[in-house]
Amino acid sequence: MKCDTSRGRLTHTTMQRFCRRLWNTSLASLTKGLRRRYQDWRARPDWHLIKSGPNAGVTLFLPRAHEGGWKEMADGTYDLFFYNEIRKVADLKGAICWDIGAHFGYHSVGFAALGAEVTAFEPNEHNAKILRMNLERNPDLGRRIRHMPLALADRDGEMSFIQTSDLKGGSSGSHLEEAMQIFESGGNPDKVKVPVARIDTLIDERGEKKPDILKIDVEGGEALVLRGAQKLLTNHKPVLLIEVHHIRLMFEVQELLLRYGYDIKLLDEDHGTASRCFIMAYSSAGKPMAKTASISG
Repeated sequence: MKCDTSRGRLTHTTMQRFCRRLWNTSLASLTKGLRRRYQDWRARPDWHLIKSGPNAGVTLFLPRAHEGGWKEMADGTYDLFFYNEIRKVADLKGAICWDIGAHFGYHSVGFAALGAEVTAFEPNEHNAKILRMNLERNPDLGRRIRHMPLALADRDGEMSFIQTSDLKGGSSGSHLEEAMQIFESGGNPDKVKVPVARIDTLIDERGEKKPDILKIDVEGGEALVLRGAQKLLTNHKPVLLIEVHHIRLMFEVQELLLRYGYDIKLLDEDHGTASRCFIMAYSSAGKPMAKTASISG
């Protein structure tokens, strides 16, 4: 007897074969398969109530929250050192903060929760969709956050941008094509044109208020952002929180920041890698404020 595939029916022979295969399956293999299906179920995109940190009590939509950085976001411990360090040198209440490379808005919401007025720069249309969902879900904080769908660089106009709709990895890896490539974007990346602007242009010609804090996480485009902010960095000296994605890029970033009169502090040394580190930069003309109580995780 054969399987009638046109009608989707199983014959007696096919059923016997299936039962024999199930009987021969070891308990370990069966358990492994069930565990994998359970993990896939847990990894589904969903809304999560953040447990602690600046975002405690906020509900955010995350692609997965059972491992890695996504779990840290759900727990409220993701990049917690950023907040503990920034509070040593700047008062976030009433501060103007630019979140450059805002992703889903985790840090945008965190800065707003601590009293800042936030502009979230995110050109990846797939990230931006979830960012807007998160702002709408948290209207009390969302009204202090403004999304701008453009990239910041060292020129004005348009540039090629690599993005992907696969958002389940630790990073979408989206970046300006001219950025220093640090790894392959996940999924099936697309190359699109996005609007770009210099920070100095936004302030001098488009009426944006000078930011007091810049958080920069742009997947290899850090130097492009800094070169477009020469006037701001030279004269206004905002505090900078930067994720640097390449050892050669760290050399270039350091050279620019020293030229603009900044001191540099390496952050979270325990979790830095050979190709990535976190730094805070502040004006060498002033001294950091007295240490304040940290935000517990």
